[in-house]
Amino acid sequence: MRVLLTSVLIGGLAATLLFFWAYQKETRLQLERSSEIAESHSPALAYALWQFDKEQMSLIIRGMMKHTSLTYVRATDNSSLTVETGSRPYHTQVEQIPLRYNNIDVGTLEIAFSENSPVTKAASHALPVISSITAMLVALAILLFYVIHRVVTQRISRLAATVDSRLHNGIHVPINVEPSDYNDEIDQLMVSFRKLNEELLDELARNTRTQQQLGLANSELEQRVDERTRHLSQTIGRLNQTVADLNATQGQLIEAERLSALGGMIAAIGHEIETPLGLCLTMESCLRNDLLELQEQSHALTLSLKQDSENTASLSFDAVIESLDLLRENLRRATGLMKGFKSVTAGQIGDDSEWINLREAINQLIYSLSPSLRHTRHQIHLSCAEHISMQASPMAINQILTNLIMNSLNHGFQNIPAGEISIQVAEDRENIVIRYSDNGSGLSDEAKGKIFEPLFTTKRGKGGTGLGMHLVYNIIQQRMKGDISLEDTDEGVAFRISIPKRKAQRREKGRRAIYHTD
Repeated sequence: MRVLLTSVLIGGLAATLLFFWAYQKETRLQLERSSEIAESHSPALAYALWQFDKEQMSLIIRGMMKHTSLTYVRATDNSSLTVETGSRPYHTQVEQIPLRYNNIDVGTLEIAFSENSPVTKAASHALPVISSITAMLVALAILLFYVIHRVVTQRISRLAATVDSRLHNGIHVPINVEPSDYNDEIDQLMVSFRKLNEELLDELARNTRTQQQLGLANSELEQRVDERTRHLSQTIGRLNQTVADLNATQGQLIEAERLSALGGMIAAIGHEIETPLGLCLTMESCLRNDLLELQEQSHALTLSLKQDSENTASLSFDAVIESLDLLRENLRRATGLMKGFKSVTAGQIGDDSEWINLREAINQLIYSLSPSLRHTRHQIHLSCAEHISMQASPMAINQILTNLIMNSLNHGFQNIPAGEISIQVAEDRENIVIRYSDNGSGLSDEAKGKIFEPLFTTKRGKGGTGLGMHLVYNIIQQRMKGDISLEDTDEGVAFRISIPKRKAQRREKGRRAIYHTD
């Protein structure tokens, strides 16, 4: 169809050129005729105008109108004499020719030709040629269309249909193209296309294998990245936990060192003060004996004196003896306090190599404290499995729990008639965990912060020394290498105690603390 349209366009272009050429030719002939008319009639018209012979002018103009191509003729002397014939067209289609007689302008000749005469003549001359060319081009186009359709279009259409069918059905096998008997450029094109198809299929297969390998590699890489990310997250979590534990341990060590140093200082002060206090007690005893001897000697002397003097001496000796009693009582109290100061370093815990059953040991302690509970409604509840045991000194366990229980009785249950104390013992891997709690009045914020400091007591001046909880802290931290801490509770007070089960563990923990090893 495109060949036919191309032929028609070529034929139309050729016809247009032929018509234009014929039109130009007819136009040129018309100009030549107008020149001939002007040359042949201008002298006669100029003479008639010079003679003012209007009748002569009319005869000449009618003679000119006999030419078939002329449609309008007018002759004028540029003033009053005018002769014209025919219908005057638009002024642009009127050709003006000057009239001269003896080299003098006497007037103007105006003529106009038929507009259709060049077109009609050009069409009449070019039409046969145009018809012949058009017929030849149409015949040639039909022939070319048939040849191209038979030789080119059908073969390419079969190739395109085969390719489209394979693409639509997803068949990725080489196209079987058999060359024709023509062995022309189309056959070469089809063979080249088949080779290109085979190469594309090979490349597609390689790309598919590469994509599969790449997908497998990406999957393995993603798994590896996820695994590394998970391991990294776990490592970061462990590092954060280690840093938190190290910070907590550092705080505990600093606090333990501070309290230990403070306790050592107090014990040293107690040791230094105990000697002069003992000397004061000795001197008080000697002074009392001397006073009693002096009193017996003076008794005999007063027999000879008046009764009033005897009464006065007796009253003087009684006042001195009373002062000595007060001095001895306070010296004994000071000596007991100094012994308490000396014991804050670790107390007397005895041998810690034997294995003890914690349930039996704590039950014996509770039984020994029954006199303190006999006249109260306070109760002690113990939760401990029968098989739980540890390598420790019973005296250390007794000192720890005795101080805690006496603190509850003397401080926590001061205004509570019936209090309850709970002692829970459990195993946590290689540690023994003891949770001690009561439902007493609890601790203030100040007491929570200073509970383990030596000399801190809420009963200053009422018999409290402030050494019991510091002694508990030192026994657990220094000698047993454990931990004690306050727990948050809604009522009363709660302590959590964690102690290594074996002596070897405590010894190793102490060695690491000394040499700062992991």
